[in-house]
Amino acid sequence: MRIGSFVLTFLLLIVTVAAQPTLEVKFLIDKGDVDGALAKINAALKTKPNDQGLLTQKVRALVIKKQYDETEALATRLLARDPKNIIALNARGVAKRDGKKNYAGALADFDKALAIDAAYPQASFNRALTLFYGQLGKKSDALDAFSQAIEINPENAVARSLRGRLYNEFGKYKLALLDLNAALSINDRLPAYSDRAYAELLLYVAGDRSMLSGVASDADIALRADPSNGTALAIRALVKVTHSDNAGALADAQKALQIDANNYLAHIALGYVKNSKKDTVGAFNDFETAFKIMPNNVWVMEEYLNAAENARKTLPKAEAVYREQFLRKISINRDKVEFLKVAVDDDPWNYEVYEKLDKTWTDLYRVLRKTDEKAPNPAAQAAEMKAIRNYWYDLHAKTPKNVCAALTKYNYFDLDENGLYNESRKKTDRTKLNYLQGELANYDGTNGAECAARIALFIAEIYQTPYSPEKNFDLANQFAERSKQIKSDLKNDPNVISGAGSSADESLKNTEYWKAQDDAWKKDLERMKQSGTSSADGSTGRRRSGIDPAKERAAIAAYERVHPQVERLAEQIISAAGKVQSGGSMSFLYKGTRARMTNLQRQMVDIAYKFIEVHGNNLPDSLLNHLKSDVRRVGNLTNDYSTGEVYQASGACSNGWNGYGC
Repeated sequence: MRIGSFVLTFLLLIVTVAAQPTLEVKFLIDKGDVDGALAKINAALKTKPNDQGLLTQKVRALVIKKQYDETEALATRLLARDPKNIIALNARGVAKRDGKKNYAGALADFDKALAIDAAYPQASFNRALTLFYGQLGKKSDALDAFSQAIEINPENAVARSLRGRLYNEFGKYKLALLDLNAALSINDRLPAYSDRAYAELLLYVAGDRSMLSGVASDADIALRADPSNGTALAIRALVKVTHSDNAGALADAQKALQIDANNYLAHIALGYVKNSKKDTVGAFNDFETAFKIMPNNVWVMEEYLNAAENARKTLPKAEAVYREQFLRKISINRDKVEFLKVAVDDDPWNYEVYEKLDKTWTDLYRVLRKTDEKAPNPAAQAAEMKAIRNYWYDLHAKTPKNVCAALTKYNYFDLDENGLYNESRKKTDRTKLNYLQGELANYDGTNGAECAARIALFIAEIYQTPYSPEKNFDLANQFAERSKQIKSDLKNDPNVISGAGSSADESLKNTEYWKAQDDAWKKDLERMKQSGTSSADGSTGRRRSGIDPAKERAAIAAYERVHPQVERLAEQIISAAGKVQSGGSMSFLYKGTRARMTNLQRQMVDIAYKFIEVHGNNLPDSLLNHLKSDVRRVGNLTNDYSTGEVYQASGACSNGWNGYGC
């Protein structure tokens, strides 16, 4: 037994001594001292020329040194002796790819290595790189390969940055941004800033206005590293467009096109600049070029359509394009609606899927309204809205416990079975509260958290509305806190919901504001009831002679109900105008916000007109003047179409205070 133990110890000592040089050179390569490792390897190979461990480390060093011919020759020698040497397979694959541009041969070596060890990180990453740079198969194959490489090594920053680039190409900008943020947090020296700027830009165009500062910053970083980065130049041109710097935008866009004539972003920037100069034909030509380069980009299609609409009166070609693009847009939206219906069935608790379907279908309805302005088709429009309304009602009936279906149905709550809005059938705040509170009770604590949080904010909005008969600021706070609790485990706050704010915290601030306003109005009106004077503007009003005191009291009570409505609508109008103005020269993208602003103005003026018609002669002058002042302040507020600049429309109100937008 003692002899056997001695022999075993001696053999282990031999193995350890033999392995020592291999471990040393591996350590040197891992820490980046490749030349030092090669010196030690070559010295050791003089006495042990066939040491497989040393030769395997040498092939690693050679491929790092980009000595591709030597790498491939040595790797082939090693594989003849051991076909399962995955290090040699990986090194030979890199040599074939980067040395000879033999992408197919390289892919075969990486596949062999992964067949031996599916979790070998180097081969997994190199396989993805080969698919990406060699353009082998479909782009989705490269995307899947990068995903596998990241799963094996989540800290692979290059894999994340390139997957982010692919996500950009697929139009998945949120996913791209997640990957690019992660990549740059691991290695901030990666050339990924222009890719991140691109993702941020497209999210900005899609409506996320918070992205603009990131777009500008990342484009500048990319250009400091590489002044000839055409993508970054074009992105910076678009940022300058938003700041009304047409000269700077023009210079950057032209530089970008000198680098790459097919840079569609540069053509978009030029189109915006020409639009601002009222050169509709020139803008059309640039947007058409961008469309030819990126025919399936939603943003490009939309701008091409807008350009055709603007130029069709002076350019016959634009008229034909306008009609063609409208038909294409209808077809695309219909296909997208059907696809998203399937997505709702597959993922019934995902708010984002519901939102996309609702938005796409609503966009389709709006397109139908403009299909032929000379011969509109109300029947087709009505049929579409009826179909939309019925789909959400039927889905809710089918899944009555689904808070996401309930939330989307709420968007159509004031439409009748024909999809038409009828003022006489408008649901009261109490009816809406009963519905929303009942649906919130269906939330099971797990499924549809985002939807439940939004329902709670809708409830808070109704309770915080000063002119609602259900006004209750304590309950408004309670449901905003409920929303906060529901979404505590969510990554993102709910987006803006009507007037309820962008988050539970903002809703709480809104409630605090409206409560303070409500308290002030109550005090002011109490003084008015006692004296017939208003302290709202520090002036003293007077009763008109011959006014029945009972009618005056009734007018003041009506003012107490109406004035908060006007004030709230005024705040919403100012907010909408500010949102448009924030877009600068790209403000013409905000068609929905402009339409909302106009509708709010009409509502406000209509409310004030009706009130004055009934109570104006019986209201104290100070209150009447204050109400008129509020309406004048925002009733004729508008935005310049090309710059977003807020201004007062021409014309002034007459003494009789006539006309919407006066």
